Amino acid sequence: MALSDFTTPEQEAALNHSIKDGSAYSIMTGAGESYLSAYAIHLRFSEPQLAILASLPPLLGALSQIFSVWLYQRWSIARRKIILFGAIGQALIWLPIMLIPLLLEGDLSTALIICVVAYYLFGHIISPHWPAMMKPLVPEKIRGQFFSRRTRLTTLASFSALVIAGAVLEWAELSDAALTGFLLLFTLAGVARLISSYYLSRLPDKCAQHQQSGNTINFIVPLWKIETWKSPFGSFIACYGGISFATAIAAPFFAIYLLRDLQFGYIEFMAITASSVFMQFLTLNGWGRVSDAFGNRLILMITGWMIPLTPLLWIFSENFFYLLMVQAFAGLAWGGFSLSATSFIYDLTSDKDLSASVASMNLFNAFTTFFGAQLGALIILFVPGWETSDFFISLEYPLWTLFILSFLLRLLAAIWLLPILREVRKVRSASPQRVLLRFSRFSAFTGIVFDIAGFIKRSKAD
Repeated sequence: MALSDFTTPEQEAALNHSIKDGSAYSIMTGAGESYLSAYAIHLRFSEPQLAILASLPPLLGALSQIFSVWLYQRWSIARRKIILFGAIGQALIWLPIMLIPLLLEGDLSTALIICVVAYYLFGHIISPHWPAMMKPLVPEKIRGQFFSRRTRLTTLASFSALVIAGAVLEWAELSDAALTGFLLLFTLAGVARLISSYYLSRLPDKCAQHQQSGNTINFIVPLWKIETWKSPFGSFIACYGGISFATAIAAPFFAIYLLRDLQFGYIEFMAITASSVFMQFLTLNGWGRVSDAFGNRLILMITGWMIPLTPLLWIFSENFFYLLMVQAFAGLAWGGFSLSATSFIYDLTSDKDLSASVASMNLFNAFTTFFGAQLGALIILFVPGWETSDFFISLEYPLWTLFILSFLLRLLAAIWLLPILREVRKVRSASPQRVLLRFSRFSAFTGIVFDIAGFIKRSKAD
């Protein structure tokens, strides 16, 4: 099934621009955002400071989404203008991030956190509007296939950037010029985001002439009402938020575990990070085809049971190749979960309410992530004292405490919240066994070859 069979020439061109935008954006995240935690460790951040860096900027960024929806709903500012403002601002903020250690002395944590907050503010201004702008461009019958193709190609770009960035940092570290390595990476990140902004400017804005009467403006879904949580949308964000809370307890500390506790170099850090990205690249087309055929709920159920295992697997071995496999398993699980969550939000909301729904979901998810990370930071401050107590088993690494706790809470979220999800789109019924069989029969490498070839052909046609 070719995507062009279901799209107009205008839609086909727009989807191609979207893939190019996503690829450039992914280079920014792969070479820049993925190494912010390593940059912070280089600047000697403590564990609580790392937790704040990982959780406070996304929280404040999510709050900016409500303001972004307000600008669109109340003042009828075109989505494209808001998106371009956020993308260009995000590109430019890499400059002060780079200059912090060159212009300031002493404790640099506050300055870096402020800059990363600005980075997330610009990025999250875009978040409610990009899905709404894309929805009329992607026919429902190929939504899963298109987003899996786009995500696979953008994941390839992110993976490539991760690998190159890791090699640059390793070279810089061996040359006793680690800071120079980070400056090179962040320069690449800023330029990539500017390229992304160009392709965003070429996307048609079907809602540019949006008007909204004063009594129908909705900036946010009323999460304070019980009725909201009884709806399919409420069940979904409760599930997503619960898993995010449990994940955030340990997520900010994996980098410090690898770089400080296990004494891995930047090459090993890059490889372990990239193994997850590469596995997503290999499997997203399979998840997308299953999503189109059988809906998103079954994928969320399957991957939602896989996700709890990932932090527990980290404590069984310190072997580099073992951790590569663990992260590959995590990429398989999170790739399917994230793709289905993205498609599910389209199914759950109407065109009119999509921006407000996306902003509400991201805001709730940011709060759960923030509190999860702060709980993890609070716990790690007291772990050394616990280990000297007769009532606790001493662990080789204090961070293992967070990995185990994250496993238990993810498992609780899966048991409690996954069963309440309901499919809202008419799809073929299937058992989890049939879904896994359909997924395993897909030839990942064949799909990748055709996707890349098709993307190159469309690029030349432009």
